[in-house]
Amino acid sequence: MPLTEEAFTALVDAGCAGCTSKKLTVETYVAQRLPLLGGELYGSPSWAYRGEELVAGTFRIGCEGCARDLFRATACPRCDAPDGVARALEAENAFPLPVSCASCGSEQVTVTAYVPATVVYEGKRAAKARTQTAPEDPGFHAFRAECKQCRTVAERRSPCPLCARA
Repeated sequence: MPLTEEAFTALVDAGCAGCTSKKLTVETYVAQRLPLLGGELYGSPSWAYRGEELVAGTFRIGCEGCARDLFRATACPRCDAPDGVARALEAENAFPLPVSCASCGSEQVTVTAYVPATVVYEGKRAAKARTQTAPEDPGFHAFRAECKQCRTVAERRSPCPLCARA
C-alpha cells in the first residue's frame, strides 16, 4: 500500500525505533526535466516534482544508522501494479528521446522522465534529491517531450511509463 502524506511525515519524524537515528534515506521515483538539443543533453537537468509527488513515488525508507527498512513497497508507485518497482528499476527507457520537434523541426526539446532518486532526511531537514540515473541507464523512464519553440507536446500515458503495465 502506498504511503499517505501523514504516514510519511510520521515515519521521518519518528526516525528509527531500532537505533534511534533520525537520519533516514528515502528512495523514490520522481519527475526530472532534461533540456535536449538535437537529442543530446543540453544544460543541467532540474527536478519537476512537488513534495506530494515525492511521497507518492516513495518505495523505500531506510535507516542510515542500522540499515533497517522502515518502509518498503514493491507495487508500482504510479499504477500500483504488483512488483512494479523491480520492473521499473530494471527496465530500459521505452520513450525515445526526440532529436527534433515533429511539428516545427526545432532541435530544442524538454523531456520529462521518472527517475529513481534518493533523499536523505535528518530530523525535519531534507537534503536535495539525488539521482545517478541517465537516459541510457535502466530505471530512466521518459514520458513527455515538449518543444521549446512551438510548445507541441508528445506524451506517453499508456502503458504505465514506469512498469509498462497496460
